[in-house]
This record gives sequence, C-alpha cells and structure tokens, in this order.
Amino acid sequence: MTNEPAIPVQLGRPERMWERAVVLVLIAVTRIARPGFRLSDCELSCSHSNGGWTLALRPEGKAIFYGQDADCSDTTYQGDKPVDLLVNAPHWLPLDRLREMNDGYELGYVYWWEEGRWQRAPYPDYVGDDGLAASCDGYAGIFDDRSLADSFADAGYRDRAAAERFIARVAAGTVNESAFKDLMDSATEPGPVPRESRLPTAMEWAIRLGVAERVPAGRAF
Repeated sequence: MTNEPAIPVQLGRPERMWERAVVLVLIAVTRIARPGFRLSDCELSCSHSNGGWTLALRPEGKAIFYGQDADCSDTTYQGDKPVDLLVNAPHWLPLDRLREMNDGYELGYVYWWEEGRWQRAPYPDYVGDDGLAASCDGYAGIFDDRSLADSFADAGYRDRAAAERFIARVAAGTVNESAFKDLMDSATEPGPVPRESRLPTAMEWAIRLGVAERVPAGRAF
C-alpha cells in the first residue's frame, strides 16, 4: 500500500468546485432536455454512460467528492476485489452508503475535505488511475476556469463575454430569465429544444441550486 496518498492536482477548494459545477448544470439545462444531474441536500451528482461523480458540501467546511469510471478506475477492477476506499475515512461521511457502493464495485474513488485539505484512503501500488479525470469527462469544467470556458464552447456558447456575464450572475446569485436568454442567444446554432421551452426548466434548476435572483416582496410581475 502507498504510504502517502497523492491528491490529484485537479482537486481544488470544494466551494469553488461547487460554483463551477452549478455553472455546468445550468449550461446543460439550456441545451439538453434531460441532463444527467441530480441534486439533494447540498449533494450534486452527474451520471454518464461510464460512471459519474458526486460532490457534497457538509457543515463546518467539510466536503466529499466521489465517483467512478467503469473503464479507468483501477481501484475497482484491477485487484482480486475493490480497494477499500474507506480506510481512515471520517465518521461524518455517509459510510453505510459508500460501503455498499465500494463492496458492490460501484466506487472508484472517495476524497474528503477536512482541515483545509483533500484526503483519501491509501492505494495499492498497482493502482495507476482511480478514474477521477475520466469520470468527469465532458464536465472537466468542475476543476478549473479554463476547462469551464471549454464547457461553454462545447455547448455552442463561444462568445466569451456572454459566458463571463453568465458566470458573474451565477456567482452573485442573480440568475434570471434575462441572464439565460443572454446566454442562449449567444449560441452559434439553435439548441434541440426551442429557447422558450427551455427557460422554465433552467429557472427551476437555478432556484434549486440557490443562484436565482430573489424577487423583492411586493414586486409586481
């Protein structure tokens, strides 16, 4: 077993990862009728054909990031049995759920943020890749701003100024229909669903994610 766990350079502060993840969700809902995201109790999950990831923020500045890629997670299939990813894991993690996933070959990595840094269980020497990067394929914008800019471009939003305006609205928690229209109108080609049909779902997600503009009490619509 490795003595000193190596933390991937992609992992940054969890609150910044969350902010970028929110933007990724909102990009997706403006272009795709049924994006592969789930949200519950400050836990955001993304699923794709080969696996996916989950980011959860916890009280007192704690966080967890876990997932799997079916092809690239050496921790799952390379050995005689999955690597125990919960060695030294803190008690505040959802241990019962994670244990079931780990033992069921459904987990490639678990990272937890505590005391200002990411930590994980030690890996056997044969593990070259736990699938972190591959599990975020198509959503690497969660890791850094450059990849987030690429996510806009991949969705057809190649107007950098429009993307930056939208990111600013998300950061300020002032996303409204005008912000979505500004972004969607910057697309290089129309989406598969008419803009007006996408707006209600986009606004619903913005509200659920806590970044929608608050309408002052008594304001007329």
